[in-house]
Amino acid sequence: MSHLPTLIADLALILISASIITLLFKWLKQPLVLGYIVAGLLAGPYVHIFPTVGANINIWAEIGVVFLLFALGLEFSFKKLINVGSTAFITATTEVISMLLIGYMVGYLLGWGTMNSIFLGGMLSMSSTTIIIKAF
Repeated sequence: MSHLPTLIADLALILISASIITLLFKWLKQPLVLGYIVAGLLAGPYVHIFPTVGANINIWAEIGVVFLLFALGLEFSFKKLINVGSTAFITATTEVISMLLIGYMVGYLLGWGTMNSIFLGGMLSMSSTTIIIKAF
C-alpha cells in the first residue's frame, strides 16, 4: 500500500495536464487527440519542464490503453459497420498495410534487424488505427 500515494499524485498530474492541454486545444480549434499526445509528452519522463510521472508510467500507460479500448468498444456498432462495409474494409486494409510498410522501412533505415523493423511497423499500424478510430 505504500505505493498508493505516488499513484494518486501521478494521476492528479496526468489529469491536470490533460485538462489544461484539452482546454487549450479546444480554444485553438485543434484535434483533441493531438492535445492528448502533447499532454502525455509533457507528463512523461522525458520532458523536465514540469513535474513528471515517475516510475509508475508503465502502470498508467496500461490503464490508459484499457480505457481507450473500452471506450472504442462502447462506440462500436455493427449497424454502422454494415452501412460503411466495403469502404471501411478498403480504408482499414490500406491504412494498416501502409503503416506496416512505413514502420518497416524506418526500422530498416535505422539499421534494425528484420524482426525489430516488422515489430515497429506492427506497433505503428495498431496505434495509428486506434487513434484514427477515436478521432472519427
